Amino acid sequence: MATKTDGEANGCTFQWKIGNISHCWWFKRNQPIVSPAFIADALQGTKWTLWLCPKGVEDEKYVGFHLHREEDCRGPDSIKVKYQLAFLGIDGSFLEEKTESDIFQKGGSWGFSEFKRREKVFVTDKEAFLPEDTLTVQCAIWSHKKTPVKPKYLYARTIFSVNRRSFDWRIDKFSILQPGLRNKFKDDSVEFDLVLNRDFDTKLDIDVISLDYRMQYISCNTSIIDSDGKIENVGIAKYFLNDLKKGILSPALQFPKRLLENKSRYLPNDGLSLHFEFVISTAEHFGCRKYSANLENEVVVKEKSQKVVLIDALKSMFDDGILSDTELRTSTKTFPAHKNILSARSPVFMRMFSDDMKEKNSGYVDITDLEDDTVQRMLLYIYTDSLEDLQVASAAKLYEAADKYAILPLRSLCSSFLKENLRPSNACRVLVLADLHNDDDLKSSVQDYILKQHKQIFYSQKWKDFMNTHLKLAADVMYKKIFQESDVATM
Repeated sequence: MATKTDGEANGCTFQWKIGNISHCWWFKRNQPIVSPAFIADALQGTKWTLWLCPKGVEDEKYVGFHLHREEDCRGPDSIKVKYQLAFLGIDGSFLEEKTESDIFQKGGSWGFSEFKRREKVFVTDKEAFLPEDTLTVQCAIWSHKKTPVKPKYLYARTIFSVNRRSFDWRIDKFSILQPGLRNKFKDDSVEFDLVLNRDFDTKLDIDVISLDYRMQYISCNTSIIDSDGKIENVGIAKYFLNDLKKGILSPALQFPKRLLENKSRYLPNDGLSLHFEFVISTAEHFGCRKYSANLENEVVVKEKSQKVVLIDALKSMFDDGILSDTELRTSTKTFPAHKNILSARSPVFMRMFSDDMKEKNSGYVDITDLEDDTVQRMLLYIYTDSLEDLQVASAAKLYEAADKYAILPLRSLCSSFLKENLRPSNACRVLVLADLHNDDDLKSSVQDYILKQHKQIFYSQKWKDFMNTHLKLAADVMYKKIFQESDVATM
C-alpha cells in the first residue's frame, strides 16, 4: 500500500492514452470510445469511465469528451463532484482543459459535447495532439467542497488496430446450386461462415461462429468478378460488436438483375466468382495501473491479490518444472512445460497436442529456430502474463515467436513496445519485421515514424543500405510521403 503522508487524498487523477486513434475513422457521430473503468476511492468508492466521441456528439466538427459514472457503482445515488477534463501534450502540458462541477446519478454523464474542434486535433495541430498517433487525455475528479489534496493517480491505455482481409469465392455449377452453400472465413478476431441462402439473388448470410470481444467493427464489401476480371460492387455492410453478438447477419446485396440474362459475362462456364474485402478493427485495453502521488518517481503500487497468488503458483510450476508433461527443445536447451497451459494460451500448441501430430505423443516440441532467451521470455509470458527487461532486439524476436504460435496478446504487446521505442537506428529493421509478418498496423506506424524523422533517416547510410536490400519497402515509404504532401497541398 502507498505510504500515508500528511493530508488524506480527496480525489483521483486518471490518465488515458488512446493509441492508433487514427484507426477510429469508422466511428459514427455520438459513438464514444469508452475507457477502462477506474475507482475513485476518496469519493466513496464510486466507479467512473471516460467517454470520448471522435466524431462529436451532435456536431461532427467537434470532439466530445465526457465523464460517466457507471451504473454498477458504489456510493450514494447521486454525488456532486468537481472535475477537470484535459488533452495533454507529449510533455504532459495541457493543450486543452475545461473544469466543471455537476451532480452525477448512477449511469449519468456530464462533460463537453464541443470539447475541441476535430480539425485542430486530427489535422492542423496533429503533431501536438497526436504524437505517434496517440491521444493522451486526463480527468481529475475531487470533492466539490474541497481543494484537491494528494489525489490517487491511475493510468490506462487503449490500442486500436485495423486489419484488412480479402479473398475470392468461386462457385461452380451455379445453375444447379443448392441452398446453404458455405465458405468459411477466419481471422484472429472472428470466425464465420458465408452462406448463400435460398434468396441468393438478394442477400447472403453471415453466420458468426466465434468472436473475440476486442473486435469493435467489421465491414464486408462484396463484388462480382466478371469474365474480363473486372470487379463490380454489389453491396457493402458495416457491423459493430453488438451486431455481431446476434450471431446471424444478412447484408443486403444488389446483384445485377441481368445476372442470368448475361451469363457469358457474369457466369462464364456456369461459375459465379465473388470477391470479398473485410476491414476489421479491434481495441485492446490495458489498465488500470496505480501510481503514487509523487509522479516524479511513479512507483507502481502493488497489492497482493488472488490473481498475484495464482501467478506466483504458475511461475513456480514453470521455474521448477513441477508435473511437466512436455518439453520445448531449442538447439542448446530444454524447457519443461505443461501441455494444458501451453494449449490454453496458444491455438498452435493446442493443435499440436490435440491432433494426430508427433508432438502429441513424443513428449517434446522442437523449436530450433528460436533462441533460448526468446523461448524463456515466451514461456514466462504464457505462465505469468508478464514481460521483463525488454529491449528492441528481444522484443522483435519475441514478436516473431508470438506470431508463430498465435499468442495474440503477446504479439500486440511486443508491437506496442516496438512502436514506442522506434529510433532512427532501428526503424528499418522494424519495418522489415512488420512486412514479413503482414502486420499492416505496425508497418503503417513505422512508415509514419520514418516520415516524421525523414531528415535524419533519409541521409543515413542505413537508409541507403535499406534501399539496396528492400527496394519495394523503401518505395512504399516514399509513395506515402508524396501522397501526404499532395494531400497537404490540396487542403
